Amino acid sequence: MTVSRRFMEKLAAARAALSHSHPGASEDEILEAGLDLLLERHAKRKGLVEKPRREPPPAKPDHVPAHVKRAVWKRDGGRCQWALDGGGLCGSTHQVELDHVMPRGRGGPPTVENTRCLCKFHNQLAARQVYGDAWMDRFTRGGTAGEPVAVWSASPGSARSCSSRSDRATAMIGISGLARRT
Repeated sequence: MTVSRRFMEKLAAARAALSHSHPGASEDEILEAGLDLLLERHAKRKGLVEKPRREPPPAKPDHVPAHVKRAVWKRDGGRCQWALDGGGLCGSTHQVELDHVMPRGRGGPPTVENTRCLCKFHNQLAARQVYGDAWMDRFTRGGTAGEPVAVWSASPGSARSCSSRSDRATAMIGISGLARRT
């Protein structure tokens, strides 16, 4: 494998940083330690920590408590729970986010029952179904900004978050009836 000079500099800096805890570590061991840290940080964002608190601290109304995040990620297996028209679920693990079934903006509580995992594509689709394209165009960027849901959902490669080509096709068929109101 060929790597860049910048990569080698980062590897040397990592070796120096780990010189006390991992003396004489190989490149594989250093890279594995770095990946462990990255995965640990990612898990913490989901509330998946080694020692969760026994009593959750009082949560702010606009915050999803860690115990809710943890329960939802475990329940949904970190997979998109969007129901496809042909039956089944999207099941994507790419860019999965927490979504409120009844949106927070409409009074939905941050509870396990009201929260689910959705891939970014389906999370934005759900928001567009609730709030409409005109409102959501103000907040989305990339391939969805300024375009109605029927346009960006039908464009090739727009549903990258879905796990397979057939899932993308099913997701697009399910929303093809939506159009921008003029």
